[in-house]
Amino acid sequence: MQVHECHHEEMRLLLRCGEWWEDYWDDSVLSVIVEKSFAFVVATDSDNRWIGMGRVISDGVSDAYLQDIVVLPEWREKGIGTAMVKKLMALCHDAGIGWIGIIANPNTEYFYRRFGFSRMGGYTPMRYEGA
Repeated sequence: MQVHECHHEEMRLLLRCGEWWEDYWDDSVLSVIVEKSFAFVVATDSDNRWIGMGRVISDGVSDAYLQDIVVLPEWREKGIGTAMVKKLMALCHDAGIGWIGIIANPNTEYFYRRFGFSRMGGYTPMRYEGA
């Protein structure tokens, strides 16, 4: 297993696996997602097939958010997600960003707690689905 920064359109499979793919997207959306991310990492197997990905959304100065962290089901529980999160957090820390947030699936809370993440009491995640 390798973890490295990468730009690649195979991310569609992983986005579908994470249930984040939107059917109306085309390949041009994938390129924009990668290009506009502060950081983007991909985990590959020994045959260079994509088995995981993750990214950071940030202005590069103050705050950062982990986004789209996903590992294919057959590769979970093997340290791949851990390696990707560590790499993404290191890229943030190297840039001087100390505040890193994530909106996580409730089933993954234990995973992120291992890195020092905790619930933000007094805050409510919200979403706008307009235009």
